[in-house]
Amino acid sequence: MNSPAFYIFLISIQFVSGSIMYSYIFARFRKANLKDVRDGNPGSTNLWRIAGWKWGLTALILDFFKGVLPLALFSWINEGLLNPYIVSLAALAGIAGHAFSPMLKLKGGKAVATTFGAWTAITKWEGPTLLGAVYVVFTIWNKMKNKTDTTPEEDALRVLLGFLALLIYVAFKIFQGQHYELLILFFGNLSIILFKHKRELMKLTHKSTKN
Repeated sequence: MNSPAFYIFLISIQFVSGSIMYSYIFARFRKANLKDVRDGNPGSTNLWRIAGWKWGLTALILDFFKGVLPLALFSWINEGLLNPYIVSLAALAGIAGHAFSPMLKLKGGKAVATTFGAWTAITKWEGPTLLGAVYVVFTIWNKMKNKTDTTPEEDALRVLLGFLALLIYVAFKIFQGQHYELLILFFGNLSIILFKHKRELMKLTHKSTKN
């Protein structure tokens, strides 16, 4: 299973898995339009807001697992012997599939949940734990300010802080002389995240320069 044809298949099927927009499908089933919710992102958090926590949580879990599967399954079948650089490309393909889904004419979601899934497939608990820790700290900070929800700009800042933690993690792995393939996933993932959050980041930059 280490032929070029198999690797192309693995990357392609991971992209297809990522491109299935569960939140959009559920919203259509509920006759709701995600474009009318907050920033219009066709993701699980907006589905949560418009259709309730059960639908939102279900979509969130599915978005997470489409970043994991079928990549983790093939890695398990091959007993971890797949080319690690191809595995990183496949994980990135799942994220790209969500962000640029053909289902929505390449206008997909922001790929945060799928990012968690992809890093789980590559690093098991390590990467997602770092991202999750940043999210928890950010949530606690908001609660201390008596805020019940975040703005799209705050969401973008939270994601960037999460990637700062991931950068430290990746740098540590590289310093140990291993897992250079993480560079492919990190910088590819970061590029997608920056592109999908560019509007919010521009607003943050404008606010900071204005103040």
